[in-house]
Amino acid sequence: MRKIIASIATVTLLLLSMSASADVAQVWRCTFADDATGDDLIALSEEWLAAAKEINDGASARVYFPVAAEAAEGDYIFVFYMPDFTAWGEFSDAYPDSPVAEVDSRWEGLGPCDVSGLWVTEDIE
Repeated sequence: MRKIIASIATVTLLLLSMSASADVAQVWRCTFADDATGDDLIALSEEWLAAAKEINDGASARVYFPVAAEAAEGDYIFVFYMPDFTAWGEFSDAYPDSPVAEVDSRWEGLGPCDVSGLWVTEDIE
């Protein structure tokens, strides 16, 4: 009987943890260099994310472009997501000697990303 109750409790906790998720997000506000384009940004972002997934396949990224005047400071926002702080720490530890660091060296060619912050996101359903 204890095994059945323990199994039900475990399944319930797993289902509850899947119904709402939290991610760790590194948010960058960036400005395009004069000759950089949105296509350049997408291409480099895809390459960067592919390298990041070599460290943790739970990594994801989004690029936000403002569509209204004064919608955001800077030309675009780059957001890198990790599933949790443990994954974030493992990624940070592996970063210096990883392919991601190599791709980062080309990021300045797109323009500076001078403002950054680390956030925790919560899905609200």
